[in-house]
Amino acid sequence: MKQICESKYEQETSEQEYEFLKQQIAYYNLPSQSFESSTIAHHPFIDSIQNLTVREALKKQFKEVAIQSRNAVFNMYLKSAEDQREEYKKKHELNIKKIDASQHTLNQNEKLSSTFVQLINERCNKISERIQCIYKYKRQCFQSKSN
Repeated sequence: MKQICESKYEQETSEQEYEFLKQQIAYYNLPSQSFESSTIAHHPFIDSIQNLTVREALKKQFKEVAIQSRNAVFNMYLKSAEDQREEYKKKHELNIKKIDASQHTLNQNEKLSSTFVQLINERCNKISERIQCIYKYKRQCFQSKSN
């Protein structure tokens, strides 16, 4: 039971974290969060260059590198979160399969009662509900902060 509940916690947390990360990335890809509106776009070193052609070329190159780097970091975060989500999903499914398999192989006295199995399922549902509630709050806080 402990393993199932822990794996359910990990599975649900990684799922919610993945969805939260997607929301954050979408926010940072909005036009209001463009390179031009960032503080890095207005670096005194670049603005101090007198030759307008050189300054504009340097700004353009600087912008391209910054955008590519940001996209690479976002993709890396998303891939990592997705891999973790899949890992925890498989781990939880394996724990469920172990319980199901043991129910078929154990003798009648060693099997878990249907009431106990139902309690485990209810506990897992409560774990999911609690984590979903936490992340709903996190998303609301993030949205209100970003508005």
